[in-house]
Amino acid sequence: MPHLLTEITIKNFRSIKNESFELSAFTPLVGYNNAGKSNMLEAIKWLLRKTSLSDNSFNDITQEVEIEGKIIGITAAILAQLPANQSASIQPFLFTDSLYIKRVQPLSNVGVAQIKLLVKDPASFGTATEWRANPTGLDQAIQVLFPEPIHIGAMENSEEDVSKSKNTTTIGKLLAEIIGPIQASYSTQVQTALDGIKELLDADGTSRASELNDFDTAVNSKVESFFPGVSIKVHVPTPELKEVFSKGTIKVFENLNPTGKDVSALGHGAQRSIQMALVQHLADIKRGVSAQASNTILLIDEPELYLHPQAIEVLRDALKTLSNQGYQVIFSTHSPFMITSKDVENTLLIRKNDTLGTHKRNSLRTAITTVAAAHPSQLAIIFSLSNSSNILFAEKVILAEGKTENRLLPKIIQKVTSRTLGLHKTALVPIDGSGSTRKTIEVLTAMAIPTKAIVDLDYALKEGESQGFLTAGDADVAAIKAHLAVIAPSHSINLNGGWPTKAGSAMIASEAFSLLAREPAIQSNLISLKAKMQTAGIYIWTKGAIEDHLGGVSKDEVGWANFNSRLETEALNVILPTDHAEINDLVTWLLS
Repeated sequence: MPHLLTEITIKNFRSIKNESFELSAFTPLVGYNNAGKSNMLEAIKWLLRKTSLSDNSFNDITQEVEIEGKIIGITAAILAQLPANQSASIQPFLFTDSLYIKRVQPLSNVGVAQIKLLVKDPASFGTATEWRANPTGLDQAIQVLFPEPIHIGAMENSEEDVSKSKNTTTIGKLLAEIIGPIQASYSTQVQTALDGIKELLDADGTSRASELNDFDTAVNSKVESFFPGVSIKVHVPTPELKEVFSKGTIKVFENLNPTGKDVSALGHGAQRSIQMALVQHLADIKRGVSAQASNTILLIDEPELYLHPQAIEVLRDALKTLSNQGYQVIFSTHSPFMITSKDVENTLLIRKNDTLGTHKRNSLRTAITTVAAAHPSQLAIIFSLSNSSNILFAEKVILAEGKTENRLLPKIIQKVTSRTLGLHKTALVPIDGSGSTRKTIEVLTAMAIPTKAIVDLDYALKEGESQGFLTAGDADVAAIKAHLAVIAPSHSINLNGGWPTKAGSAMIASEAFSLLAREPAIQSNLISLKAKMQTAGIYIWTKGAIEDHLGGVSKDEVGWANFNSRLETEALNVILPTDHAEINDLVTWLLS
């Protein structure tokens, strides 16, 4: 594994007041617009390459900007590939294979000489002097470990990145990759050609162009009259091979048109597509490359911008390849296609408020390491592609087992509040059976995502105690169970463990629970049970199931479509004359 920047602490930089972030080889940043994701990328770039920060880069103009990073994986093999002086400048400050660096700018708009690079000293660790200022050669060693980052912004024109060959651009990186093989294969051939040009155009060329000699003769007759004894020659310098490649660019050919166009002639969408295709090709070139001393950091704002879903998946694969082949990839995204279940533990949920500024939710890596070990299958359920965008972009989550809830609740919530779930920043997530409720809540709670669940009555009665939502021996559960035993024989309800079972019964279990819920003798117990479950974050359908509260809507696509259609034209109290108040209360509770 190559060395990586695995932690960064950012203080007083733009919207980030003071926060630490864990980084991996492939780190997605997820958050709403203006949460500060781009500021994180800029901070990482500044840590590795100092520039003088202006006023707008300071969260508090009276305080210094301070960015600290931890680099791991600086092994003996990595050190051996560095120049001797740079290896020597790093070795004294290694904590086994880790290096801690900090860059500090005291005031805005100062000269770069006043920007300090500090390193944590193991010999002084834990003391007031543990940070050493600007050790000789450290900045140069950092530049070898992390060459100039490639930073691709979201809304900016992609033209420069794909047309200007610089060490900070994608096309420049690609040309740097191919120039070596070209030099090896064609160095003699190309150099012979360049030497021929040199002899033709150089001031001292042995076969200099006659037109240049004629020009020199004509001009020197005039120079002599002004400055006797002085003569001039036109000199046209011949570029070295690397200089030739520094002029490399992209030409675009459309519909077999032999005349190529500059990238600037294309729209942003086409430019972005070409840009990401080059990133993919860079990934292909890097596949299988052996370990190296440098690890380029690739910082991208919304790489999926302008791309269709299939292209996004291709791009994600390319970025993942780069993350395994000498690149550390850190990107912001609004697309679920950019994050698979395998990447969730390295995803940072970025948020911003007035008190904290830009900050992260509880560490996903820490939360998932704790919870997923016990519930790996649950992790796969939650972060399946269909659910990941809902959860990663939500401020709150509602869990629901039944298909009816998942088909109808979004429209019901919109009817009651006049706002969609998206506008409420709330995700409705289907779970795989009510038995997954507790496990799913544990995962989401560990991720600091407020979560509530909706369950049928039978779940509360049969599993409320065992799942820890009710205390053992709950009096209301006991009373309801005792009443069921009384009425079961007269309704041919067969019981197993005291609860309805379909074996030998005249009605299915769900019908039996609905029947039980209508019994006057247990209404006070149902009300009490509902209150206790709500305290635990669980809402129960006290009539048995959601269909019983929605006028007996059928559990099929036709029934759901008809109900949603009525919601568009009729008032809720007309559709649900007896239960509209409870549905309103449910929506209020879910969104509170």
